[in-house]
Amino acid sequence: MFNWETFEPSEYSRDPKPSYVDLTTRSYVTAKGHAAKHTDDPDFMRLAKATAKVAKAISGGPDKGIPVEGFKEYRPYPVQAVWTDAGDGEDFKIWIKQPLFINEKDFDAALTQIDFSDFDLGEIKFEHLAEGIEIQTINTGTVTPDSGALKVLTDTIQKKGFTRLHDDQHREVYIDGLPVDSSKLVLVRLAIDANGQELPGLVHN
Repeated sequence: MFNWETFEPSEYSRDPKPSYVDLTTRSYVTAKGHAAKHTDDPDFMRLAKATAKVAKAISGGPDKGIPVEGFKEYRPYPVQAVWTDAGDGEDFKIWIKQPLFINEKDFDAALTQIDFSDFDLGEIKFEHLAEGIEIQTINTGTVTPDSGALKVLTDTIQKKGFTRLHDDQHREVYIDGLPVDSSKLVLVRLAIDANGQELPGLVHN
């Protein structure tokens, strides 16, 4: 079985030392909304569970009635979310990466097997998206504006002479799963322009 944590350890790093990723266009199961309580917000958790449910259904493959061509058994990728300050809270967009052999037909097939009692069909999308170049580190527990991880990243950006592309936005990858508690690690990423500099250990995927 392909396990992202085993085969892509640098992309999903648990090392507190800042590292770099350049993530090109891939397919994602997505949803978006607004939250007043960050990851504790009921609407965020509802949509995170919904996207994870769809992603899990897709990962069942032909044995579960999803006619995936060239299917290989895999562990579903973790939930991630892009958070944007919105004054009265935050806007979020949930992303769950899909293996290269998954396409929109597989997504549509999975939707026919899902219980829609807790979300509407139109809330969950299949999109082709790219993260671009990001700097990342880990955070223990819920990410807040004064979290150490964000300070480490912003200090590194300033020290290295990079440009942060979105001052009001960051990405969180829930490598230890949801809900977040005080013991779980969250991978935090900020989009950057390296201003032509070489990035040591850059993961390109």
